[in-house]
Amino acid sequence: MKIGIKIAFNAPREKIWEHYIDKEKRALWEEDLEELQFDGEIKNGTTGRMKLKDMPAMEFVLSKIVENEVYHDKYTIPDAGTFYFCHDITEEDGQLFVKHSISSDEDNEIALNVLTQIFSDFA
Repeated sequence: MKIGIKIAFNAPREKIWEHYIDKEKRALWEEDLEELQFDGEIKNGTTGRMKLKDMPAMEFVLSKIVENEVYHDKYTIPDAGTFYFCHDITEEDGQLFVKHSISSDEDNEIALNVLTQIFSDFA
């Protein structure tokens, strides 16, 4: 199960990238972000912790990192399953885009509700 959106940006890749790895800049678009912590370098396999307002803290693993291009992380949500948050900075005809997608290996009503609730933040 996967849901996604593509958004055009008029900023260099490096400036977009900063909004994923810097807590203060990430909070500009992820408004309910209270905590973002990495347990090492920003690279494949690094673990970390994120806390959103009125939610318990969640552990994550950086599953695919390509600096200034790809930021993918994986979360396991109790009773719902494993979820993959993918942020890909791409270029098409000279225009930069960020493709945001959320997917889950689960195919049940709980996973669908989680995906729908999370993705409503982008609407």
